[in-house]
Amino acid sequence: MHKPMNGNKALSLLLALLLALSLAACAAGETPAPSPTPAATPAEEEGAGALFAPGTYTGSAMGMHGLVTVEVTFAEDRIESVAVVEHSETAGISDPAIARIPAEIVEAQGLGLDAVAGATFTSEAILDAVADCAEQAGADVDALKAKGLTEEDAQDETIETEVLVVGSGIAGLSAAIEAADAGAEVLLIEKMGTVGGASITCGGEVIGAGTALQKAQGIEDSEEALIQYWIEKGEGHVNEELLTAYGLQSTETIEWMQEMGVDFLGVTTSSSYYWQDPMRCHKTRDLSGTGLILPMEARARELGVEFMMETAATELLMEDGAVAGVLAENSGRTLTIRAGATVLATGGYANNKELMMQYAPQIPIYANAMGAANQGDGLIMARDAGAEIVSGGGAIALALDMGPTRLFEPYGVYLYFDQNGERFMDESVYWFERTRILMENDMTSYYMLIDGKTQNDGLAAAVEQGTAFTADTLEELAEQIGVPAEALVNTVNTYNGYCAAGVDEAFGKPAHKEGKMLPRAAGGGGNVGTELEDVAYDLLNPYDTPPYSAIKVTLNSSSGTFGGPRVNVDGQVLRADNSVIVGLYAAGEVANGELFYKEYPCSGSATQLYSTMGRFAGRAAAAEAAAR
Repeated sequence: MHKPMNGNKALSLLLALLLALSLAACAAGETPAPSPTPAATPAEEEGAGALFAPGTYTGSAMGMHGLVTVEVTFAEDRIESVAVVEHSETAGISDPAIARIPAEIVEAQGLGLDAVAGATFTSEAILDAVADCAEQAGADVDALKAKGLTEEDAQDETIETEVLVVGSGIAGLSAAIEAADAGAEVLLIEKMGTVGGASITCGGEVIGAGTALQKAQGIEDSEEALIQYWIEKGEGHVNEELLTAYGLQSTETIEWMQEMGVDFLGVTTSSSYYWQDPMRCHKTRDLSGTGLILPMEARARELGVEFMMETAATELLMEDGAVAGVLAENSGRTLTIRAGATVLATGGYANNKELMMQYAPQIPIYANAMGAANQGDGLIMARDAGAEIVSGGGAIALALDMGPTRLFEPYGVYLYFDQNGERFMDESVYWFERTRILMENDMTSYYMLIDGKTQNDGLAAAVEQGTAFTADTLEELAEQIGVPAEALVNTVNTYNGYCAAGVDEAFGKPAHKEGKMLPRAAGGGGNVGTELEDVAYDLLNPYDTPPYSAIKVTLNSSSGTFGGPRVNVDGQVLRADNSVIVGLYAAGEVANGELFYKEYPCSGSATQLYSTMGRFAGRAAAAEAAAR
């Protein structure tokens, strides 16, 4: 079938023909024909001086979770409109970028704009997609990228409010809502461009005991049992008064969330804790932290809470030993924010190497997904104001296979061994208990053993990268890793004996476990369903089929730190002599040093405790502000 000639090919043939005619004329002694004029851009074809070929164009670029598609309308001399028409970015996190970047492009008539803090990937995807549209319209894209918003002279400003909340995660929003509900004028500042902090990235789990949702599912539980569980996990190094006060409000906090629109699908097991009994995890229907944060943000705004985004608190204002507000930075200007009471809800310090080494020296992680948002700002400000800092040294940290094998293994199906070639734990314990065991043994990694019965598509790549090792015999495998061969062989032979007998005499690992879980994506990704399904695992499985492979699992995932200023039940920040720093409160991850010790109890504990803690602090801050 004959195909029509495309424009570029036709133009090439035309140029070749003109060149041939020109050469022929020269050969005949005639005056050469003038060289052909380069092809005009679409914009130039529309008219002299045109910046764009008028019309509406569509372009796409890769964001955080997939393509971001925009639709851009150009006139000859300007960008008329920019709209994001399709995307798969996370609601709440991407919303500020989707709202702001298109508007700023039109305002600036250029692409030289800063990304929204906290939504960098989405911001850059929008800019790249619009650049694609501009190129289609024949524009000078480099010139557009050089043009941004005109900077005005930044004017310093003094702002006054009754209650100031610093940070917009679940603790900050809870404090702001309760303070506003008590009648206080509330200003919430957030250094990122998005609301929600680390909370919006969580799995949407909130622990609760004795709740109506539990009762509806026939689950018998009580707040007292939950409190005792938290205290036991603290191993004598947590503040029982705080845990008791907050635990006794846990059911009420879940009901409070539901009243403002948080939709829980029901009660499940906590993340990868499939044999949790009783089940206590109240999971949002959208299976993410947005299901918590967005309704709470809406409630805060409904109550009149004012939000100032991309505003970073840098220093507490101190007057006669009391806190009178903060100094903050916003768009190159300094804000003096005076407040009757200030609530710090600034999150943790996982991205501050110095603080990690000081307060969590056994956790070899100096970064997490929150980037600039977890620098320990609140801890430092409170410490500078004289607060006592408390920390047990733990973190919400996990040892995971992050190599090409990506073997998601929270159940305990495989044998684990250390650098001495020996087992060191019951592999089936909850993965936060694994972290504590690693810390107790001064370990930051271990090896997970698989044999020929386990197939993994990423094994060859992992071997090449050095995150896995494979051999036909255990002796050869031990030599590759650098562990004593005799010890590893003895460990595996002993373990195989336990498998045959159905009894683990060393660590008491059960031969079989049954539980419940929400369905997961293939490969161990996020949840993909909302109906619980029964699961069962055979845990004592012999190693008898070569080749043998060892996958290195490293303590490499952090979603929260432990440690910060010591507080009382109302969230008032305390000095070492137990005196109160007047005007200063703290809630959430920034002040969790006496809520957790080495081991994180279970997923959903932080969201419950931080929200309830924020509620206490918000009410107390409103009362103090009214009295001052």
